Amino acid sequence: MIERQILKVIYSPFKAFEDIVKNPAAKGPLLVLLLCVVAAAVVGFVSLSKVDVQLHSEIGPYVSLATTSTFGGRVLWMLIDEALLLSLSWFILSGMILLLVKAFRVNGVSWRIIFFVIGYTLITSMIRLLITALLISPLPTVRLGWGIWNPEPGTEDVASQKILEAYEPWFSSPVYRFLSYLPYILQVWVAALAAIAVHALFGVSWNKAVAISLIASGLTFLIRLFLF
Repeated sequence: MIERQILKVIYSPFKAFEDIVKNPAAKGPLLVLLLCVVAAAVVGFVSLSKVDVQLHSEIGPYVSLATTSTFGGRVLWMLIDEALLLSLSWFILSGMILLLVKAFRVNGVSWRIIFFVIGYTLITSMIRLLITALLISPLPTVRLGWGIWNPEPGTEDVASQKILEAYEPWFSSPVYRFLSYLPYILQVWVAALAAIAVHALFGVSWNKAVAISLIASGLTFLIRLFLF
């Protein structure tokens, strides 16, 4: 079953990729991408629910952002952003591996197969998102006053500065500092999974598989930093 293969990528990646390369299909990575979007929705709900905003005026009461009419739109935007970022990362990493395989003069397989197999590495993003939601949940509530969370035209810079000040308890938290390093930590996991996938796909030595994976993963990460 596809669902079992996805889980095995987490706890038994060697066996998982051996099975995946025998019957690569679009359903698996697309399901992984869907799970990532669901995890992004969880992060959006948790993070925005930790924000109280002042409605109607500077003397109005503070209410949870989750109860406002803008909540759904903000979560939707987060989902679209995450889905686009993951899709582009998937495409770039697959393309980099394809180019490096050719550069290393390895007998290749079709682009479609590489793309489908590498898509399973997106499972690391789902784990990152779920960890993010878990660690954000105990952080203190942020209070954004009137005109800060919904700035008038021409006041965006001042509002941005006040938002940064409001989030200072988060930024100074050890938990939040750990979250800033989490993408780098999980990038190592992505590289490891990509190496296993390359080894399973092409039957190359582990040294060559690791070299291809490290270069491809590193370039993909740098491109993401530069573009996004």
